[in-house]
Amino acid sequence: MQPTGDTFTFLFTDIERSSALWEMHPQAMGRSLAQHDALMRAVLTEHRGHVFKTMGDAFCVAFGNPLDAVQAAVTAQRQLAVAVWEETGPLRVRMALHTGEVERRDGDYFGPTLNRVARVLSTGHGGQTLLSGTTAALVKPVLPVDISLRDLGERRLKDLSRPERIFQCVVTDLPADFPPLRSLEVMPNNLPAQVTSFVGRSREMAEVKRLLGTTRMLTLTGPGGTGKTRLSMQVAAEVLETFPHGVWLIELATVTDPELVPERLTEAMEIRTEAGRTALETLLDALKTRHLLLVLDNCEHVIAACAQLATTLLQRCREVRILASSREALNIPGEIQWLVPALALPDAPWSGTTPDFEQLAALESVQLFVDRAAAVRPGFELTPQNAPLVAEIVWRLDGIPLALELAAARIKVLTLPQIRERLDDRFKLLTGGSRTALPRQQTLGALIEWSHDLLSEPERRLLRRLCVFVAGRTLEMAEEVCSGEGLERSEIFDLLSSLADKSLIMVERGPEDTTRYTLLESIWIFGEEKLEQHQETARFQRRHLEYFVRFARTAEPELFQKEQKIWLDRLSIEHPNLLQALRTSLESPETVELGLRLAGSLIRYWEVRNYFVEGYDLCRQLLAKAPDSVDPSVRAKALLGAGRLAWCQDRDQEAHRFYLEAHAHFVKLDQEEYVALTEAYLGFIERNEGHPFEARAHFDQADEIAGVRGYRRVSAMVANGRGSLEVDAGNFVQARAWKEQALAELQEVGDPWIVGLVRGSLGKACVHLRDLTAARTHLREALTIARDLGNKWAIPYVLEVIGEVCFLEGRPDKAIRLYGAASVQREALVLSFSKVERIAFDESLQAMKSAVSPARFEAEWSQGRELGWIAAVRLALE
Repeated sequence: MQPTGDTFTFLFTDIERSSALWEMHPQAMGRSLAQHDALMRAVLTEHRGHVFKTMGDAFCVAFGNPLDAVQAAVTAQRQLAVAVWEETGPLRVRMALHTGEVERRDGDYFGPTLNRVARVLSTGHGGQTLLSGTTAALVKPVLPVDISLRDLGERRLKDLSRPERIFQCVVTDLPADFPPLRSLEVMPNNLPAQVTSFVGRSREMAEVKRLLGTTRMLTLTGPGGTGKTRLSMQVAAEVLETFPHGVWLIELATVTDPELVPERLTEAMEIRTEAGRTALETLLDALKTRHLLLVLDNCEHVIAACAQLATTLLQRCREVRILASSREALNIPGEIQWLVPALALPDAPWSGTTPDFEQLAALESVQLFVDRAAAVRPGFELTPQNAPLVAEIVWRLDGIPLALELAAARIKVLTLPQIRERLDDRFKLLTGGSRTALPRQQTLGALIEWSHDLLSEPERRLLRRLCVFVAGRTLEMAEEVCSGEGLERSEIFDLLSSLADKSLIMVERGPEDTTRYTLLESIWIFGEEKLEQHQETARFQRRHLEYFVRFARTAEPELFQKEQKIWLDRLSIEHPNLLQALRTSLESPETVELGLRLAGSLIRYWEVRNYFVEGYDLCRQLLAKAPDSVDPSVRAKALLGAGRLAWCQDRDQEAHRFYLEAHAHFVKLDQEEYVALTEAYLGFIERNEGHPFEARAHFDQADEIAGVRGYRRVSAMVANGRGSLEVDAGNFVQARAWKEQALAELQEVGDPWIVGLVRGSLGKACVHLRDLTAARTHLREALTIARDLGNKWAIPYVLEVIGEVCFLEGRPDKAIRLYGAASVQREALVLSFSKVERIAFDESLQAMKSAVSPARFEAEWSQGRELGWIAAVRLALE
C-alpha cells in the first residue's frame, strides 16, 4: 500500500557484483535473482513498504514509518543470509535508508531526498545496511534491543555537496565488519565540496559517462554559464571508483600564461618537480603508469597549450583519460566534442499554450530556479499561481544555469513580477554571485564579456551585427546584412564557423535542410549593446529591413500559387525577423515606405496564418506615419491590405473605409486589376452588412473589368460572391451553380487557400439543398486545406457547417460538440458574426437545443469546448 504524506523514509537496495555473477552463471543467476526478488517483495510487503521502482536487481521502496523501513532491511538481510542459493553463492545485498520530503507525480517520487539515499547506497558493501543521519536520529530511540547503530562519521558523497553523517545498522546475528565506506575520502581525488545541490542533468550525466567509456579525450563545450564545470565535476565523482589512481581537477581559469599549464597540473596533483627538469617532463614520468582521469576545466583562454599538453599526455601515458571543459574544442586527434545543452525549457510565453503545472514542475530549469530561490528565501515553492511567472523567467534566461541561479538569488529582495520586468536590463539584475567564484562568474555580463574578449576583432564585429536579427539567421542573410565596413562577404562563413566553435552562436538544422545560426537571448542582448556602443545600430537595422523587404517581395507572388504552403512555412520561420523589420520601419519617416512595402507583401501570409490582428495594427501604424512623399501605389496596396485584415476580423466598417480609400488611389493610378479586386471586396462587405443591391452593384462592376481584361481570380471571387447573395435570397440551386463556377475557375488558377474558402461556402449551399453527401465532400476538403495551410480562423466556420450536417443526419450530440468547439476557436481568435451569419447561427443552435434535454445539451457543449482545435478537426473529419 502506498504511504501518504510529504515525508517518507526510502530504502534502496542492490546486489553487489551482480554483473560479474551474470557473466559467470547466467542461468543460475536468473533463478537466484527471481528468488531474491520474491524474498524482498514478501518482506517489504510485510513491513508496509511500497515498491515504486525496480531497476535490474535494485529495489526502490517508500515507507511512511522509518522504523518499518529499518526492520524491513534487517529482516531482508537475515533471510538473505540463511537462504540456500545455487552456483551463484549467497547474494550480498547492500542497503541504504534516508528520510526526507519529496514530490510525488504519476506514482513516482522526485527530489534531492532520493538522490541522497542513492549516494549513501553507493558507499556501502554487500550485506551492509546504512542509515543517513536523519533516519538514524528518528529511529535510534525506538530500536529493538537486537539492533544498534554504529557511527561511521561524516562522509563526502558523490554529489559533492554537504557531507552526510552515516550510521551502520548492527544486528546481533549478522556480520558487522566491512571494508571502509566507498566515500570520496578513501579514493584519491581533489574534487572540491559544493555548497549547493546538483539539480537534474540525469540524461546528460548518463551520456557523458557513456562517452567517457568510449574515448580517452572528451571535451564538454558550450556557452558560458551552461554548467560545464559542474557537470564535469559531477561525472568525475560518479566514475571515481573506475580509476584506481584517482580523479584530479585542474582549474585553469586563473592561468594567464600558457607556459604554466603543465605546472598547474603538477600543483593540483601534488607532484613534486625536480631541479633541472621541466614540469612537463616530471608530469609525464609520474603519470606513465597511472590509471587516472584528469579534468581540465576552463581551457578556452589557453586552448593551444591545453591541446598540446593533452596530445602529449595521451600519447605517452596510456592509462590516462582526459575530460575537458571549454567554450571550444581542443581539436586534437581522438577527441570527442559534446555540446552541453541549456536546461530544458517551457514553451515560449507567446506560444499560446497554457503551462501544465505538473510538466513545469518536472523541468530541470524550473527545479533549479526554485531550489536556489528557496535557499535564499526559505518557504519559497512552485505553486499553480506563480508557475506561469517562473516559466517565463526561466524561458527568458534560456535555461542557462548561471543566469537562473543569479535571478533566483534576487528573490530575497524582489518579487517574481519585479524580476520579470527587470530582465530587459538583465546585466544589472543578474549580479551578486558567490564572492568565492571567479569574478567573471559573479555576474552574467562579466561572463559573456570574458568570452567576447577572447574573440578576434572580425569575430566581435560579426557577433554584434548578427544581433540585428531575431530568432535565427541563415548564411545568406548574414552575408547580405553583416558584410561591409570591415567585413568581407567571403569571410562570413569562416567567422560564423569560428563563433559556433567558441559556443557563442548555435548551429541548428532548419526546414528544407537549411542551416540556421541562433544566439542565446543573453548573448543577443549583450551584442545589441555592443552594436549601440559602436554606433552601428541604425545602419545595420536599415540593412536588415531592406533585406526582408526583398525577401517578402520574392515570397508574395508564390503565396497565390499551388505551392503556397512552402512559402507560408518559410515566412513563418522568418516572421520574428519580419516583425522586427517592421518595427524598425516605424522609427523614422525615412523608413516608413519600406515598412509599407513589406506589410503589403505580407497581407496574404497574415490572413492565412492567423496574424490578422497584429498585421492590421502594423498597417494602421504605418499608414498613420506615412509622409505625403510615399509612392501612391505602395500606400494604396497597404490600404487594401488593411481592409482585408479588418474584414477577416469582421470589422466591416473599418474594412469599408480602407477599401474606399484604396479604390480611389487605384483609379487615379489606372491599376485596373486592383480596381476590380477592390470592387469585389466591397461587394463582400455590403453582403455581410445585409445590403444585397449594393453588393450586387460592386460585383457587377468588378466582373465588367475582370471579364474584359481576363482577371480570372477576380472573376472567380465575383462568382463566389454572387453565389452567397443567392444563398441569402434562398435561391440555393443558383447559389450552388455560381459557387461551382467559382471553384472550377480557382482550381485552374491554382490558389488552394481561396479554393478552401469557396469549398466551405459551397458545402453550406449543398446543406441548404440537403445534398449532404456533396456537402460533406466539400466541407472535408475545406477543413483539410485550412489545417494543412496552418489556418485556424476558417476552421470554426466549417466546424459549424459540418455540425449542421451531423444534426440533419440525426446526430445531435456530435453536432453540439462541434458547435461548442467552434465557439472556443471564435473566442480565441476574436471572431464575430456578420449580420447574415448571426441569424443563421442562432436558428441552428436553437434547433439543436430543442432536439435534446438541457442537461444533455450542456454536457455535449462543454465537451466540445474542451477539445483543442486539432482534436476538433479530427472529430469533424471522422
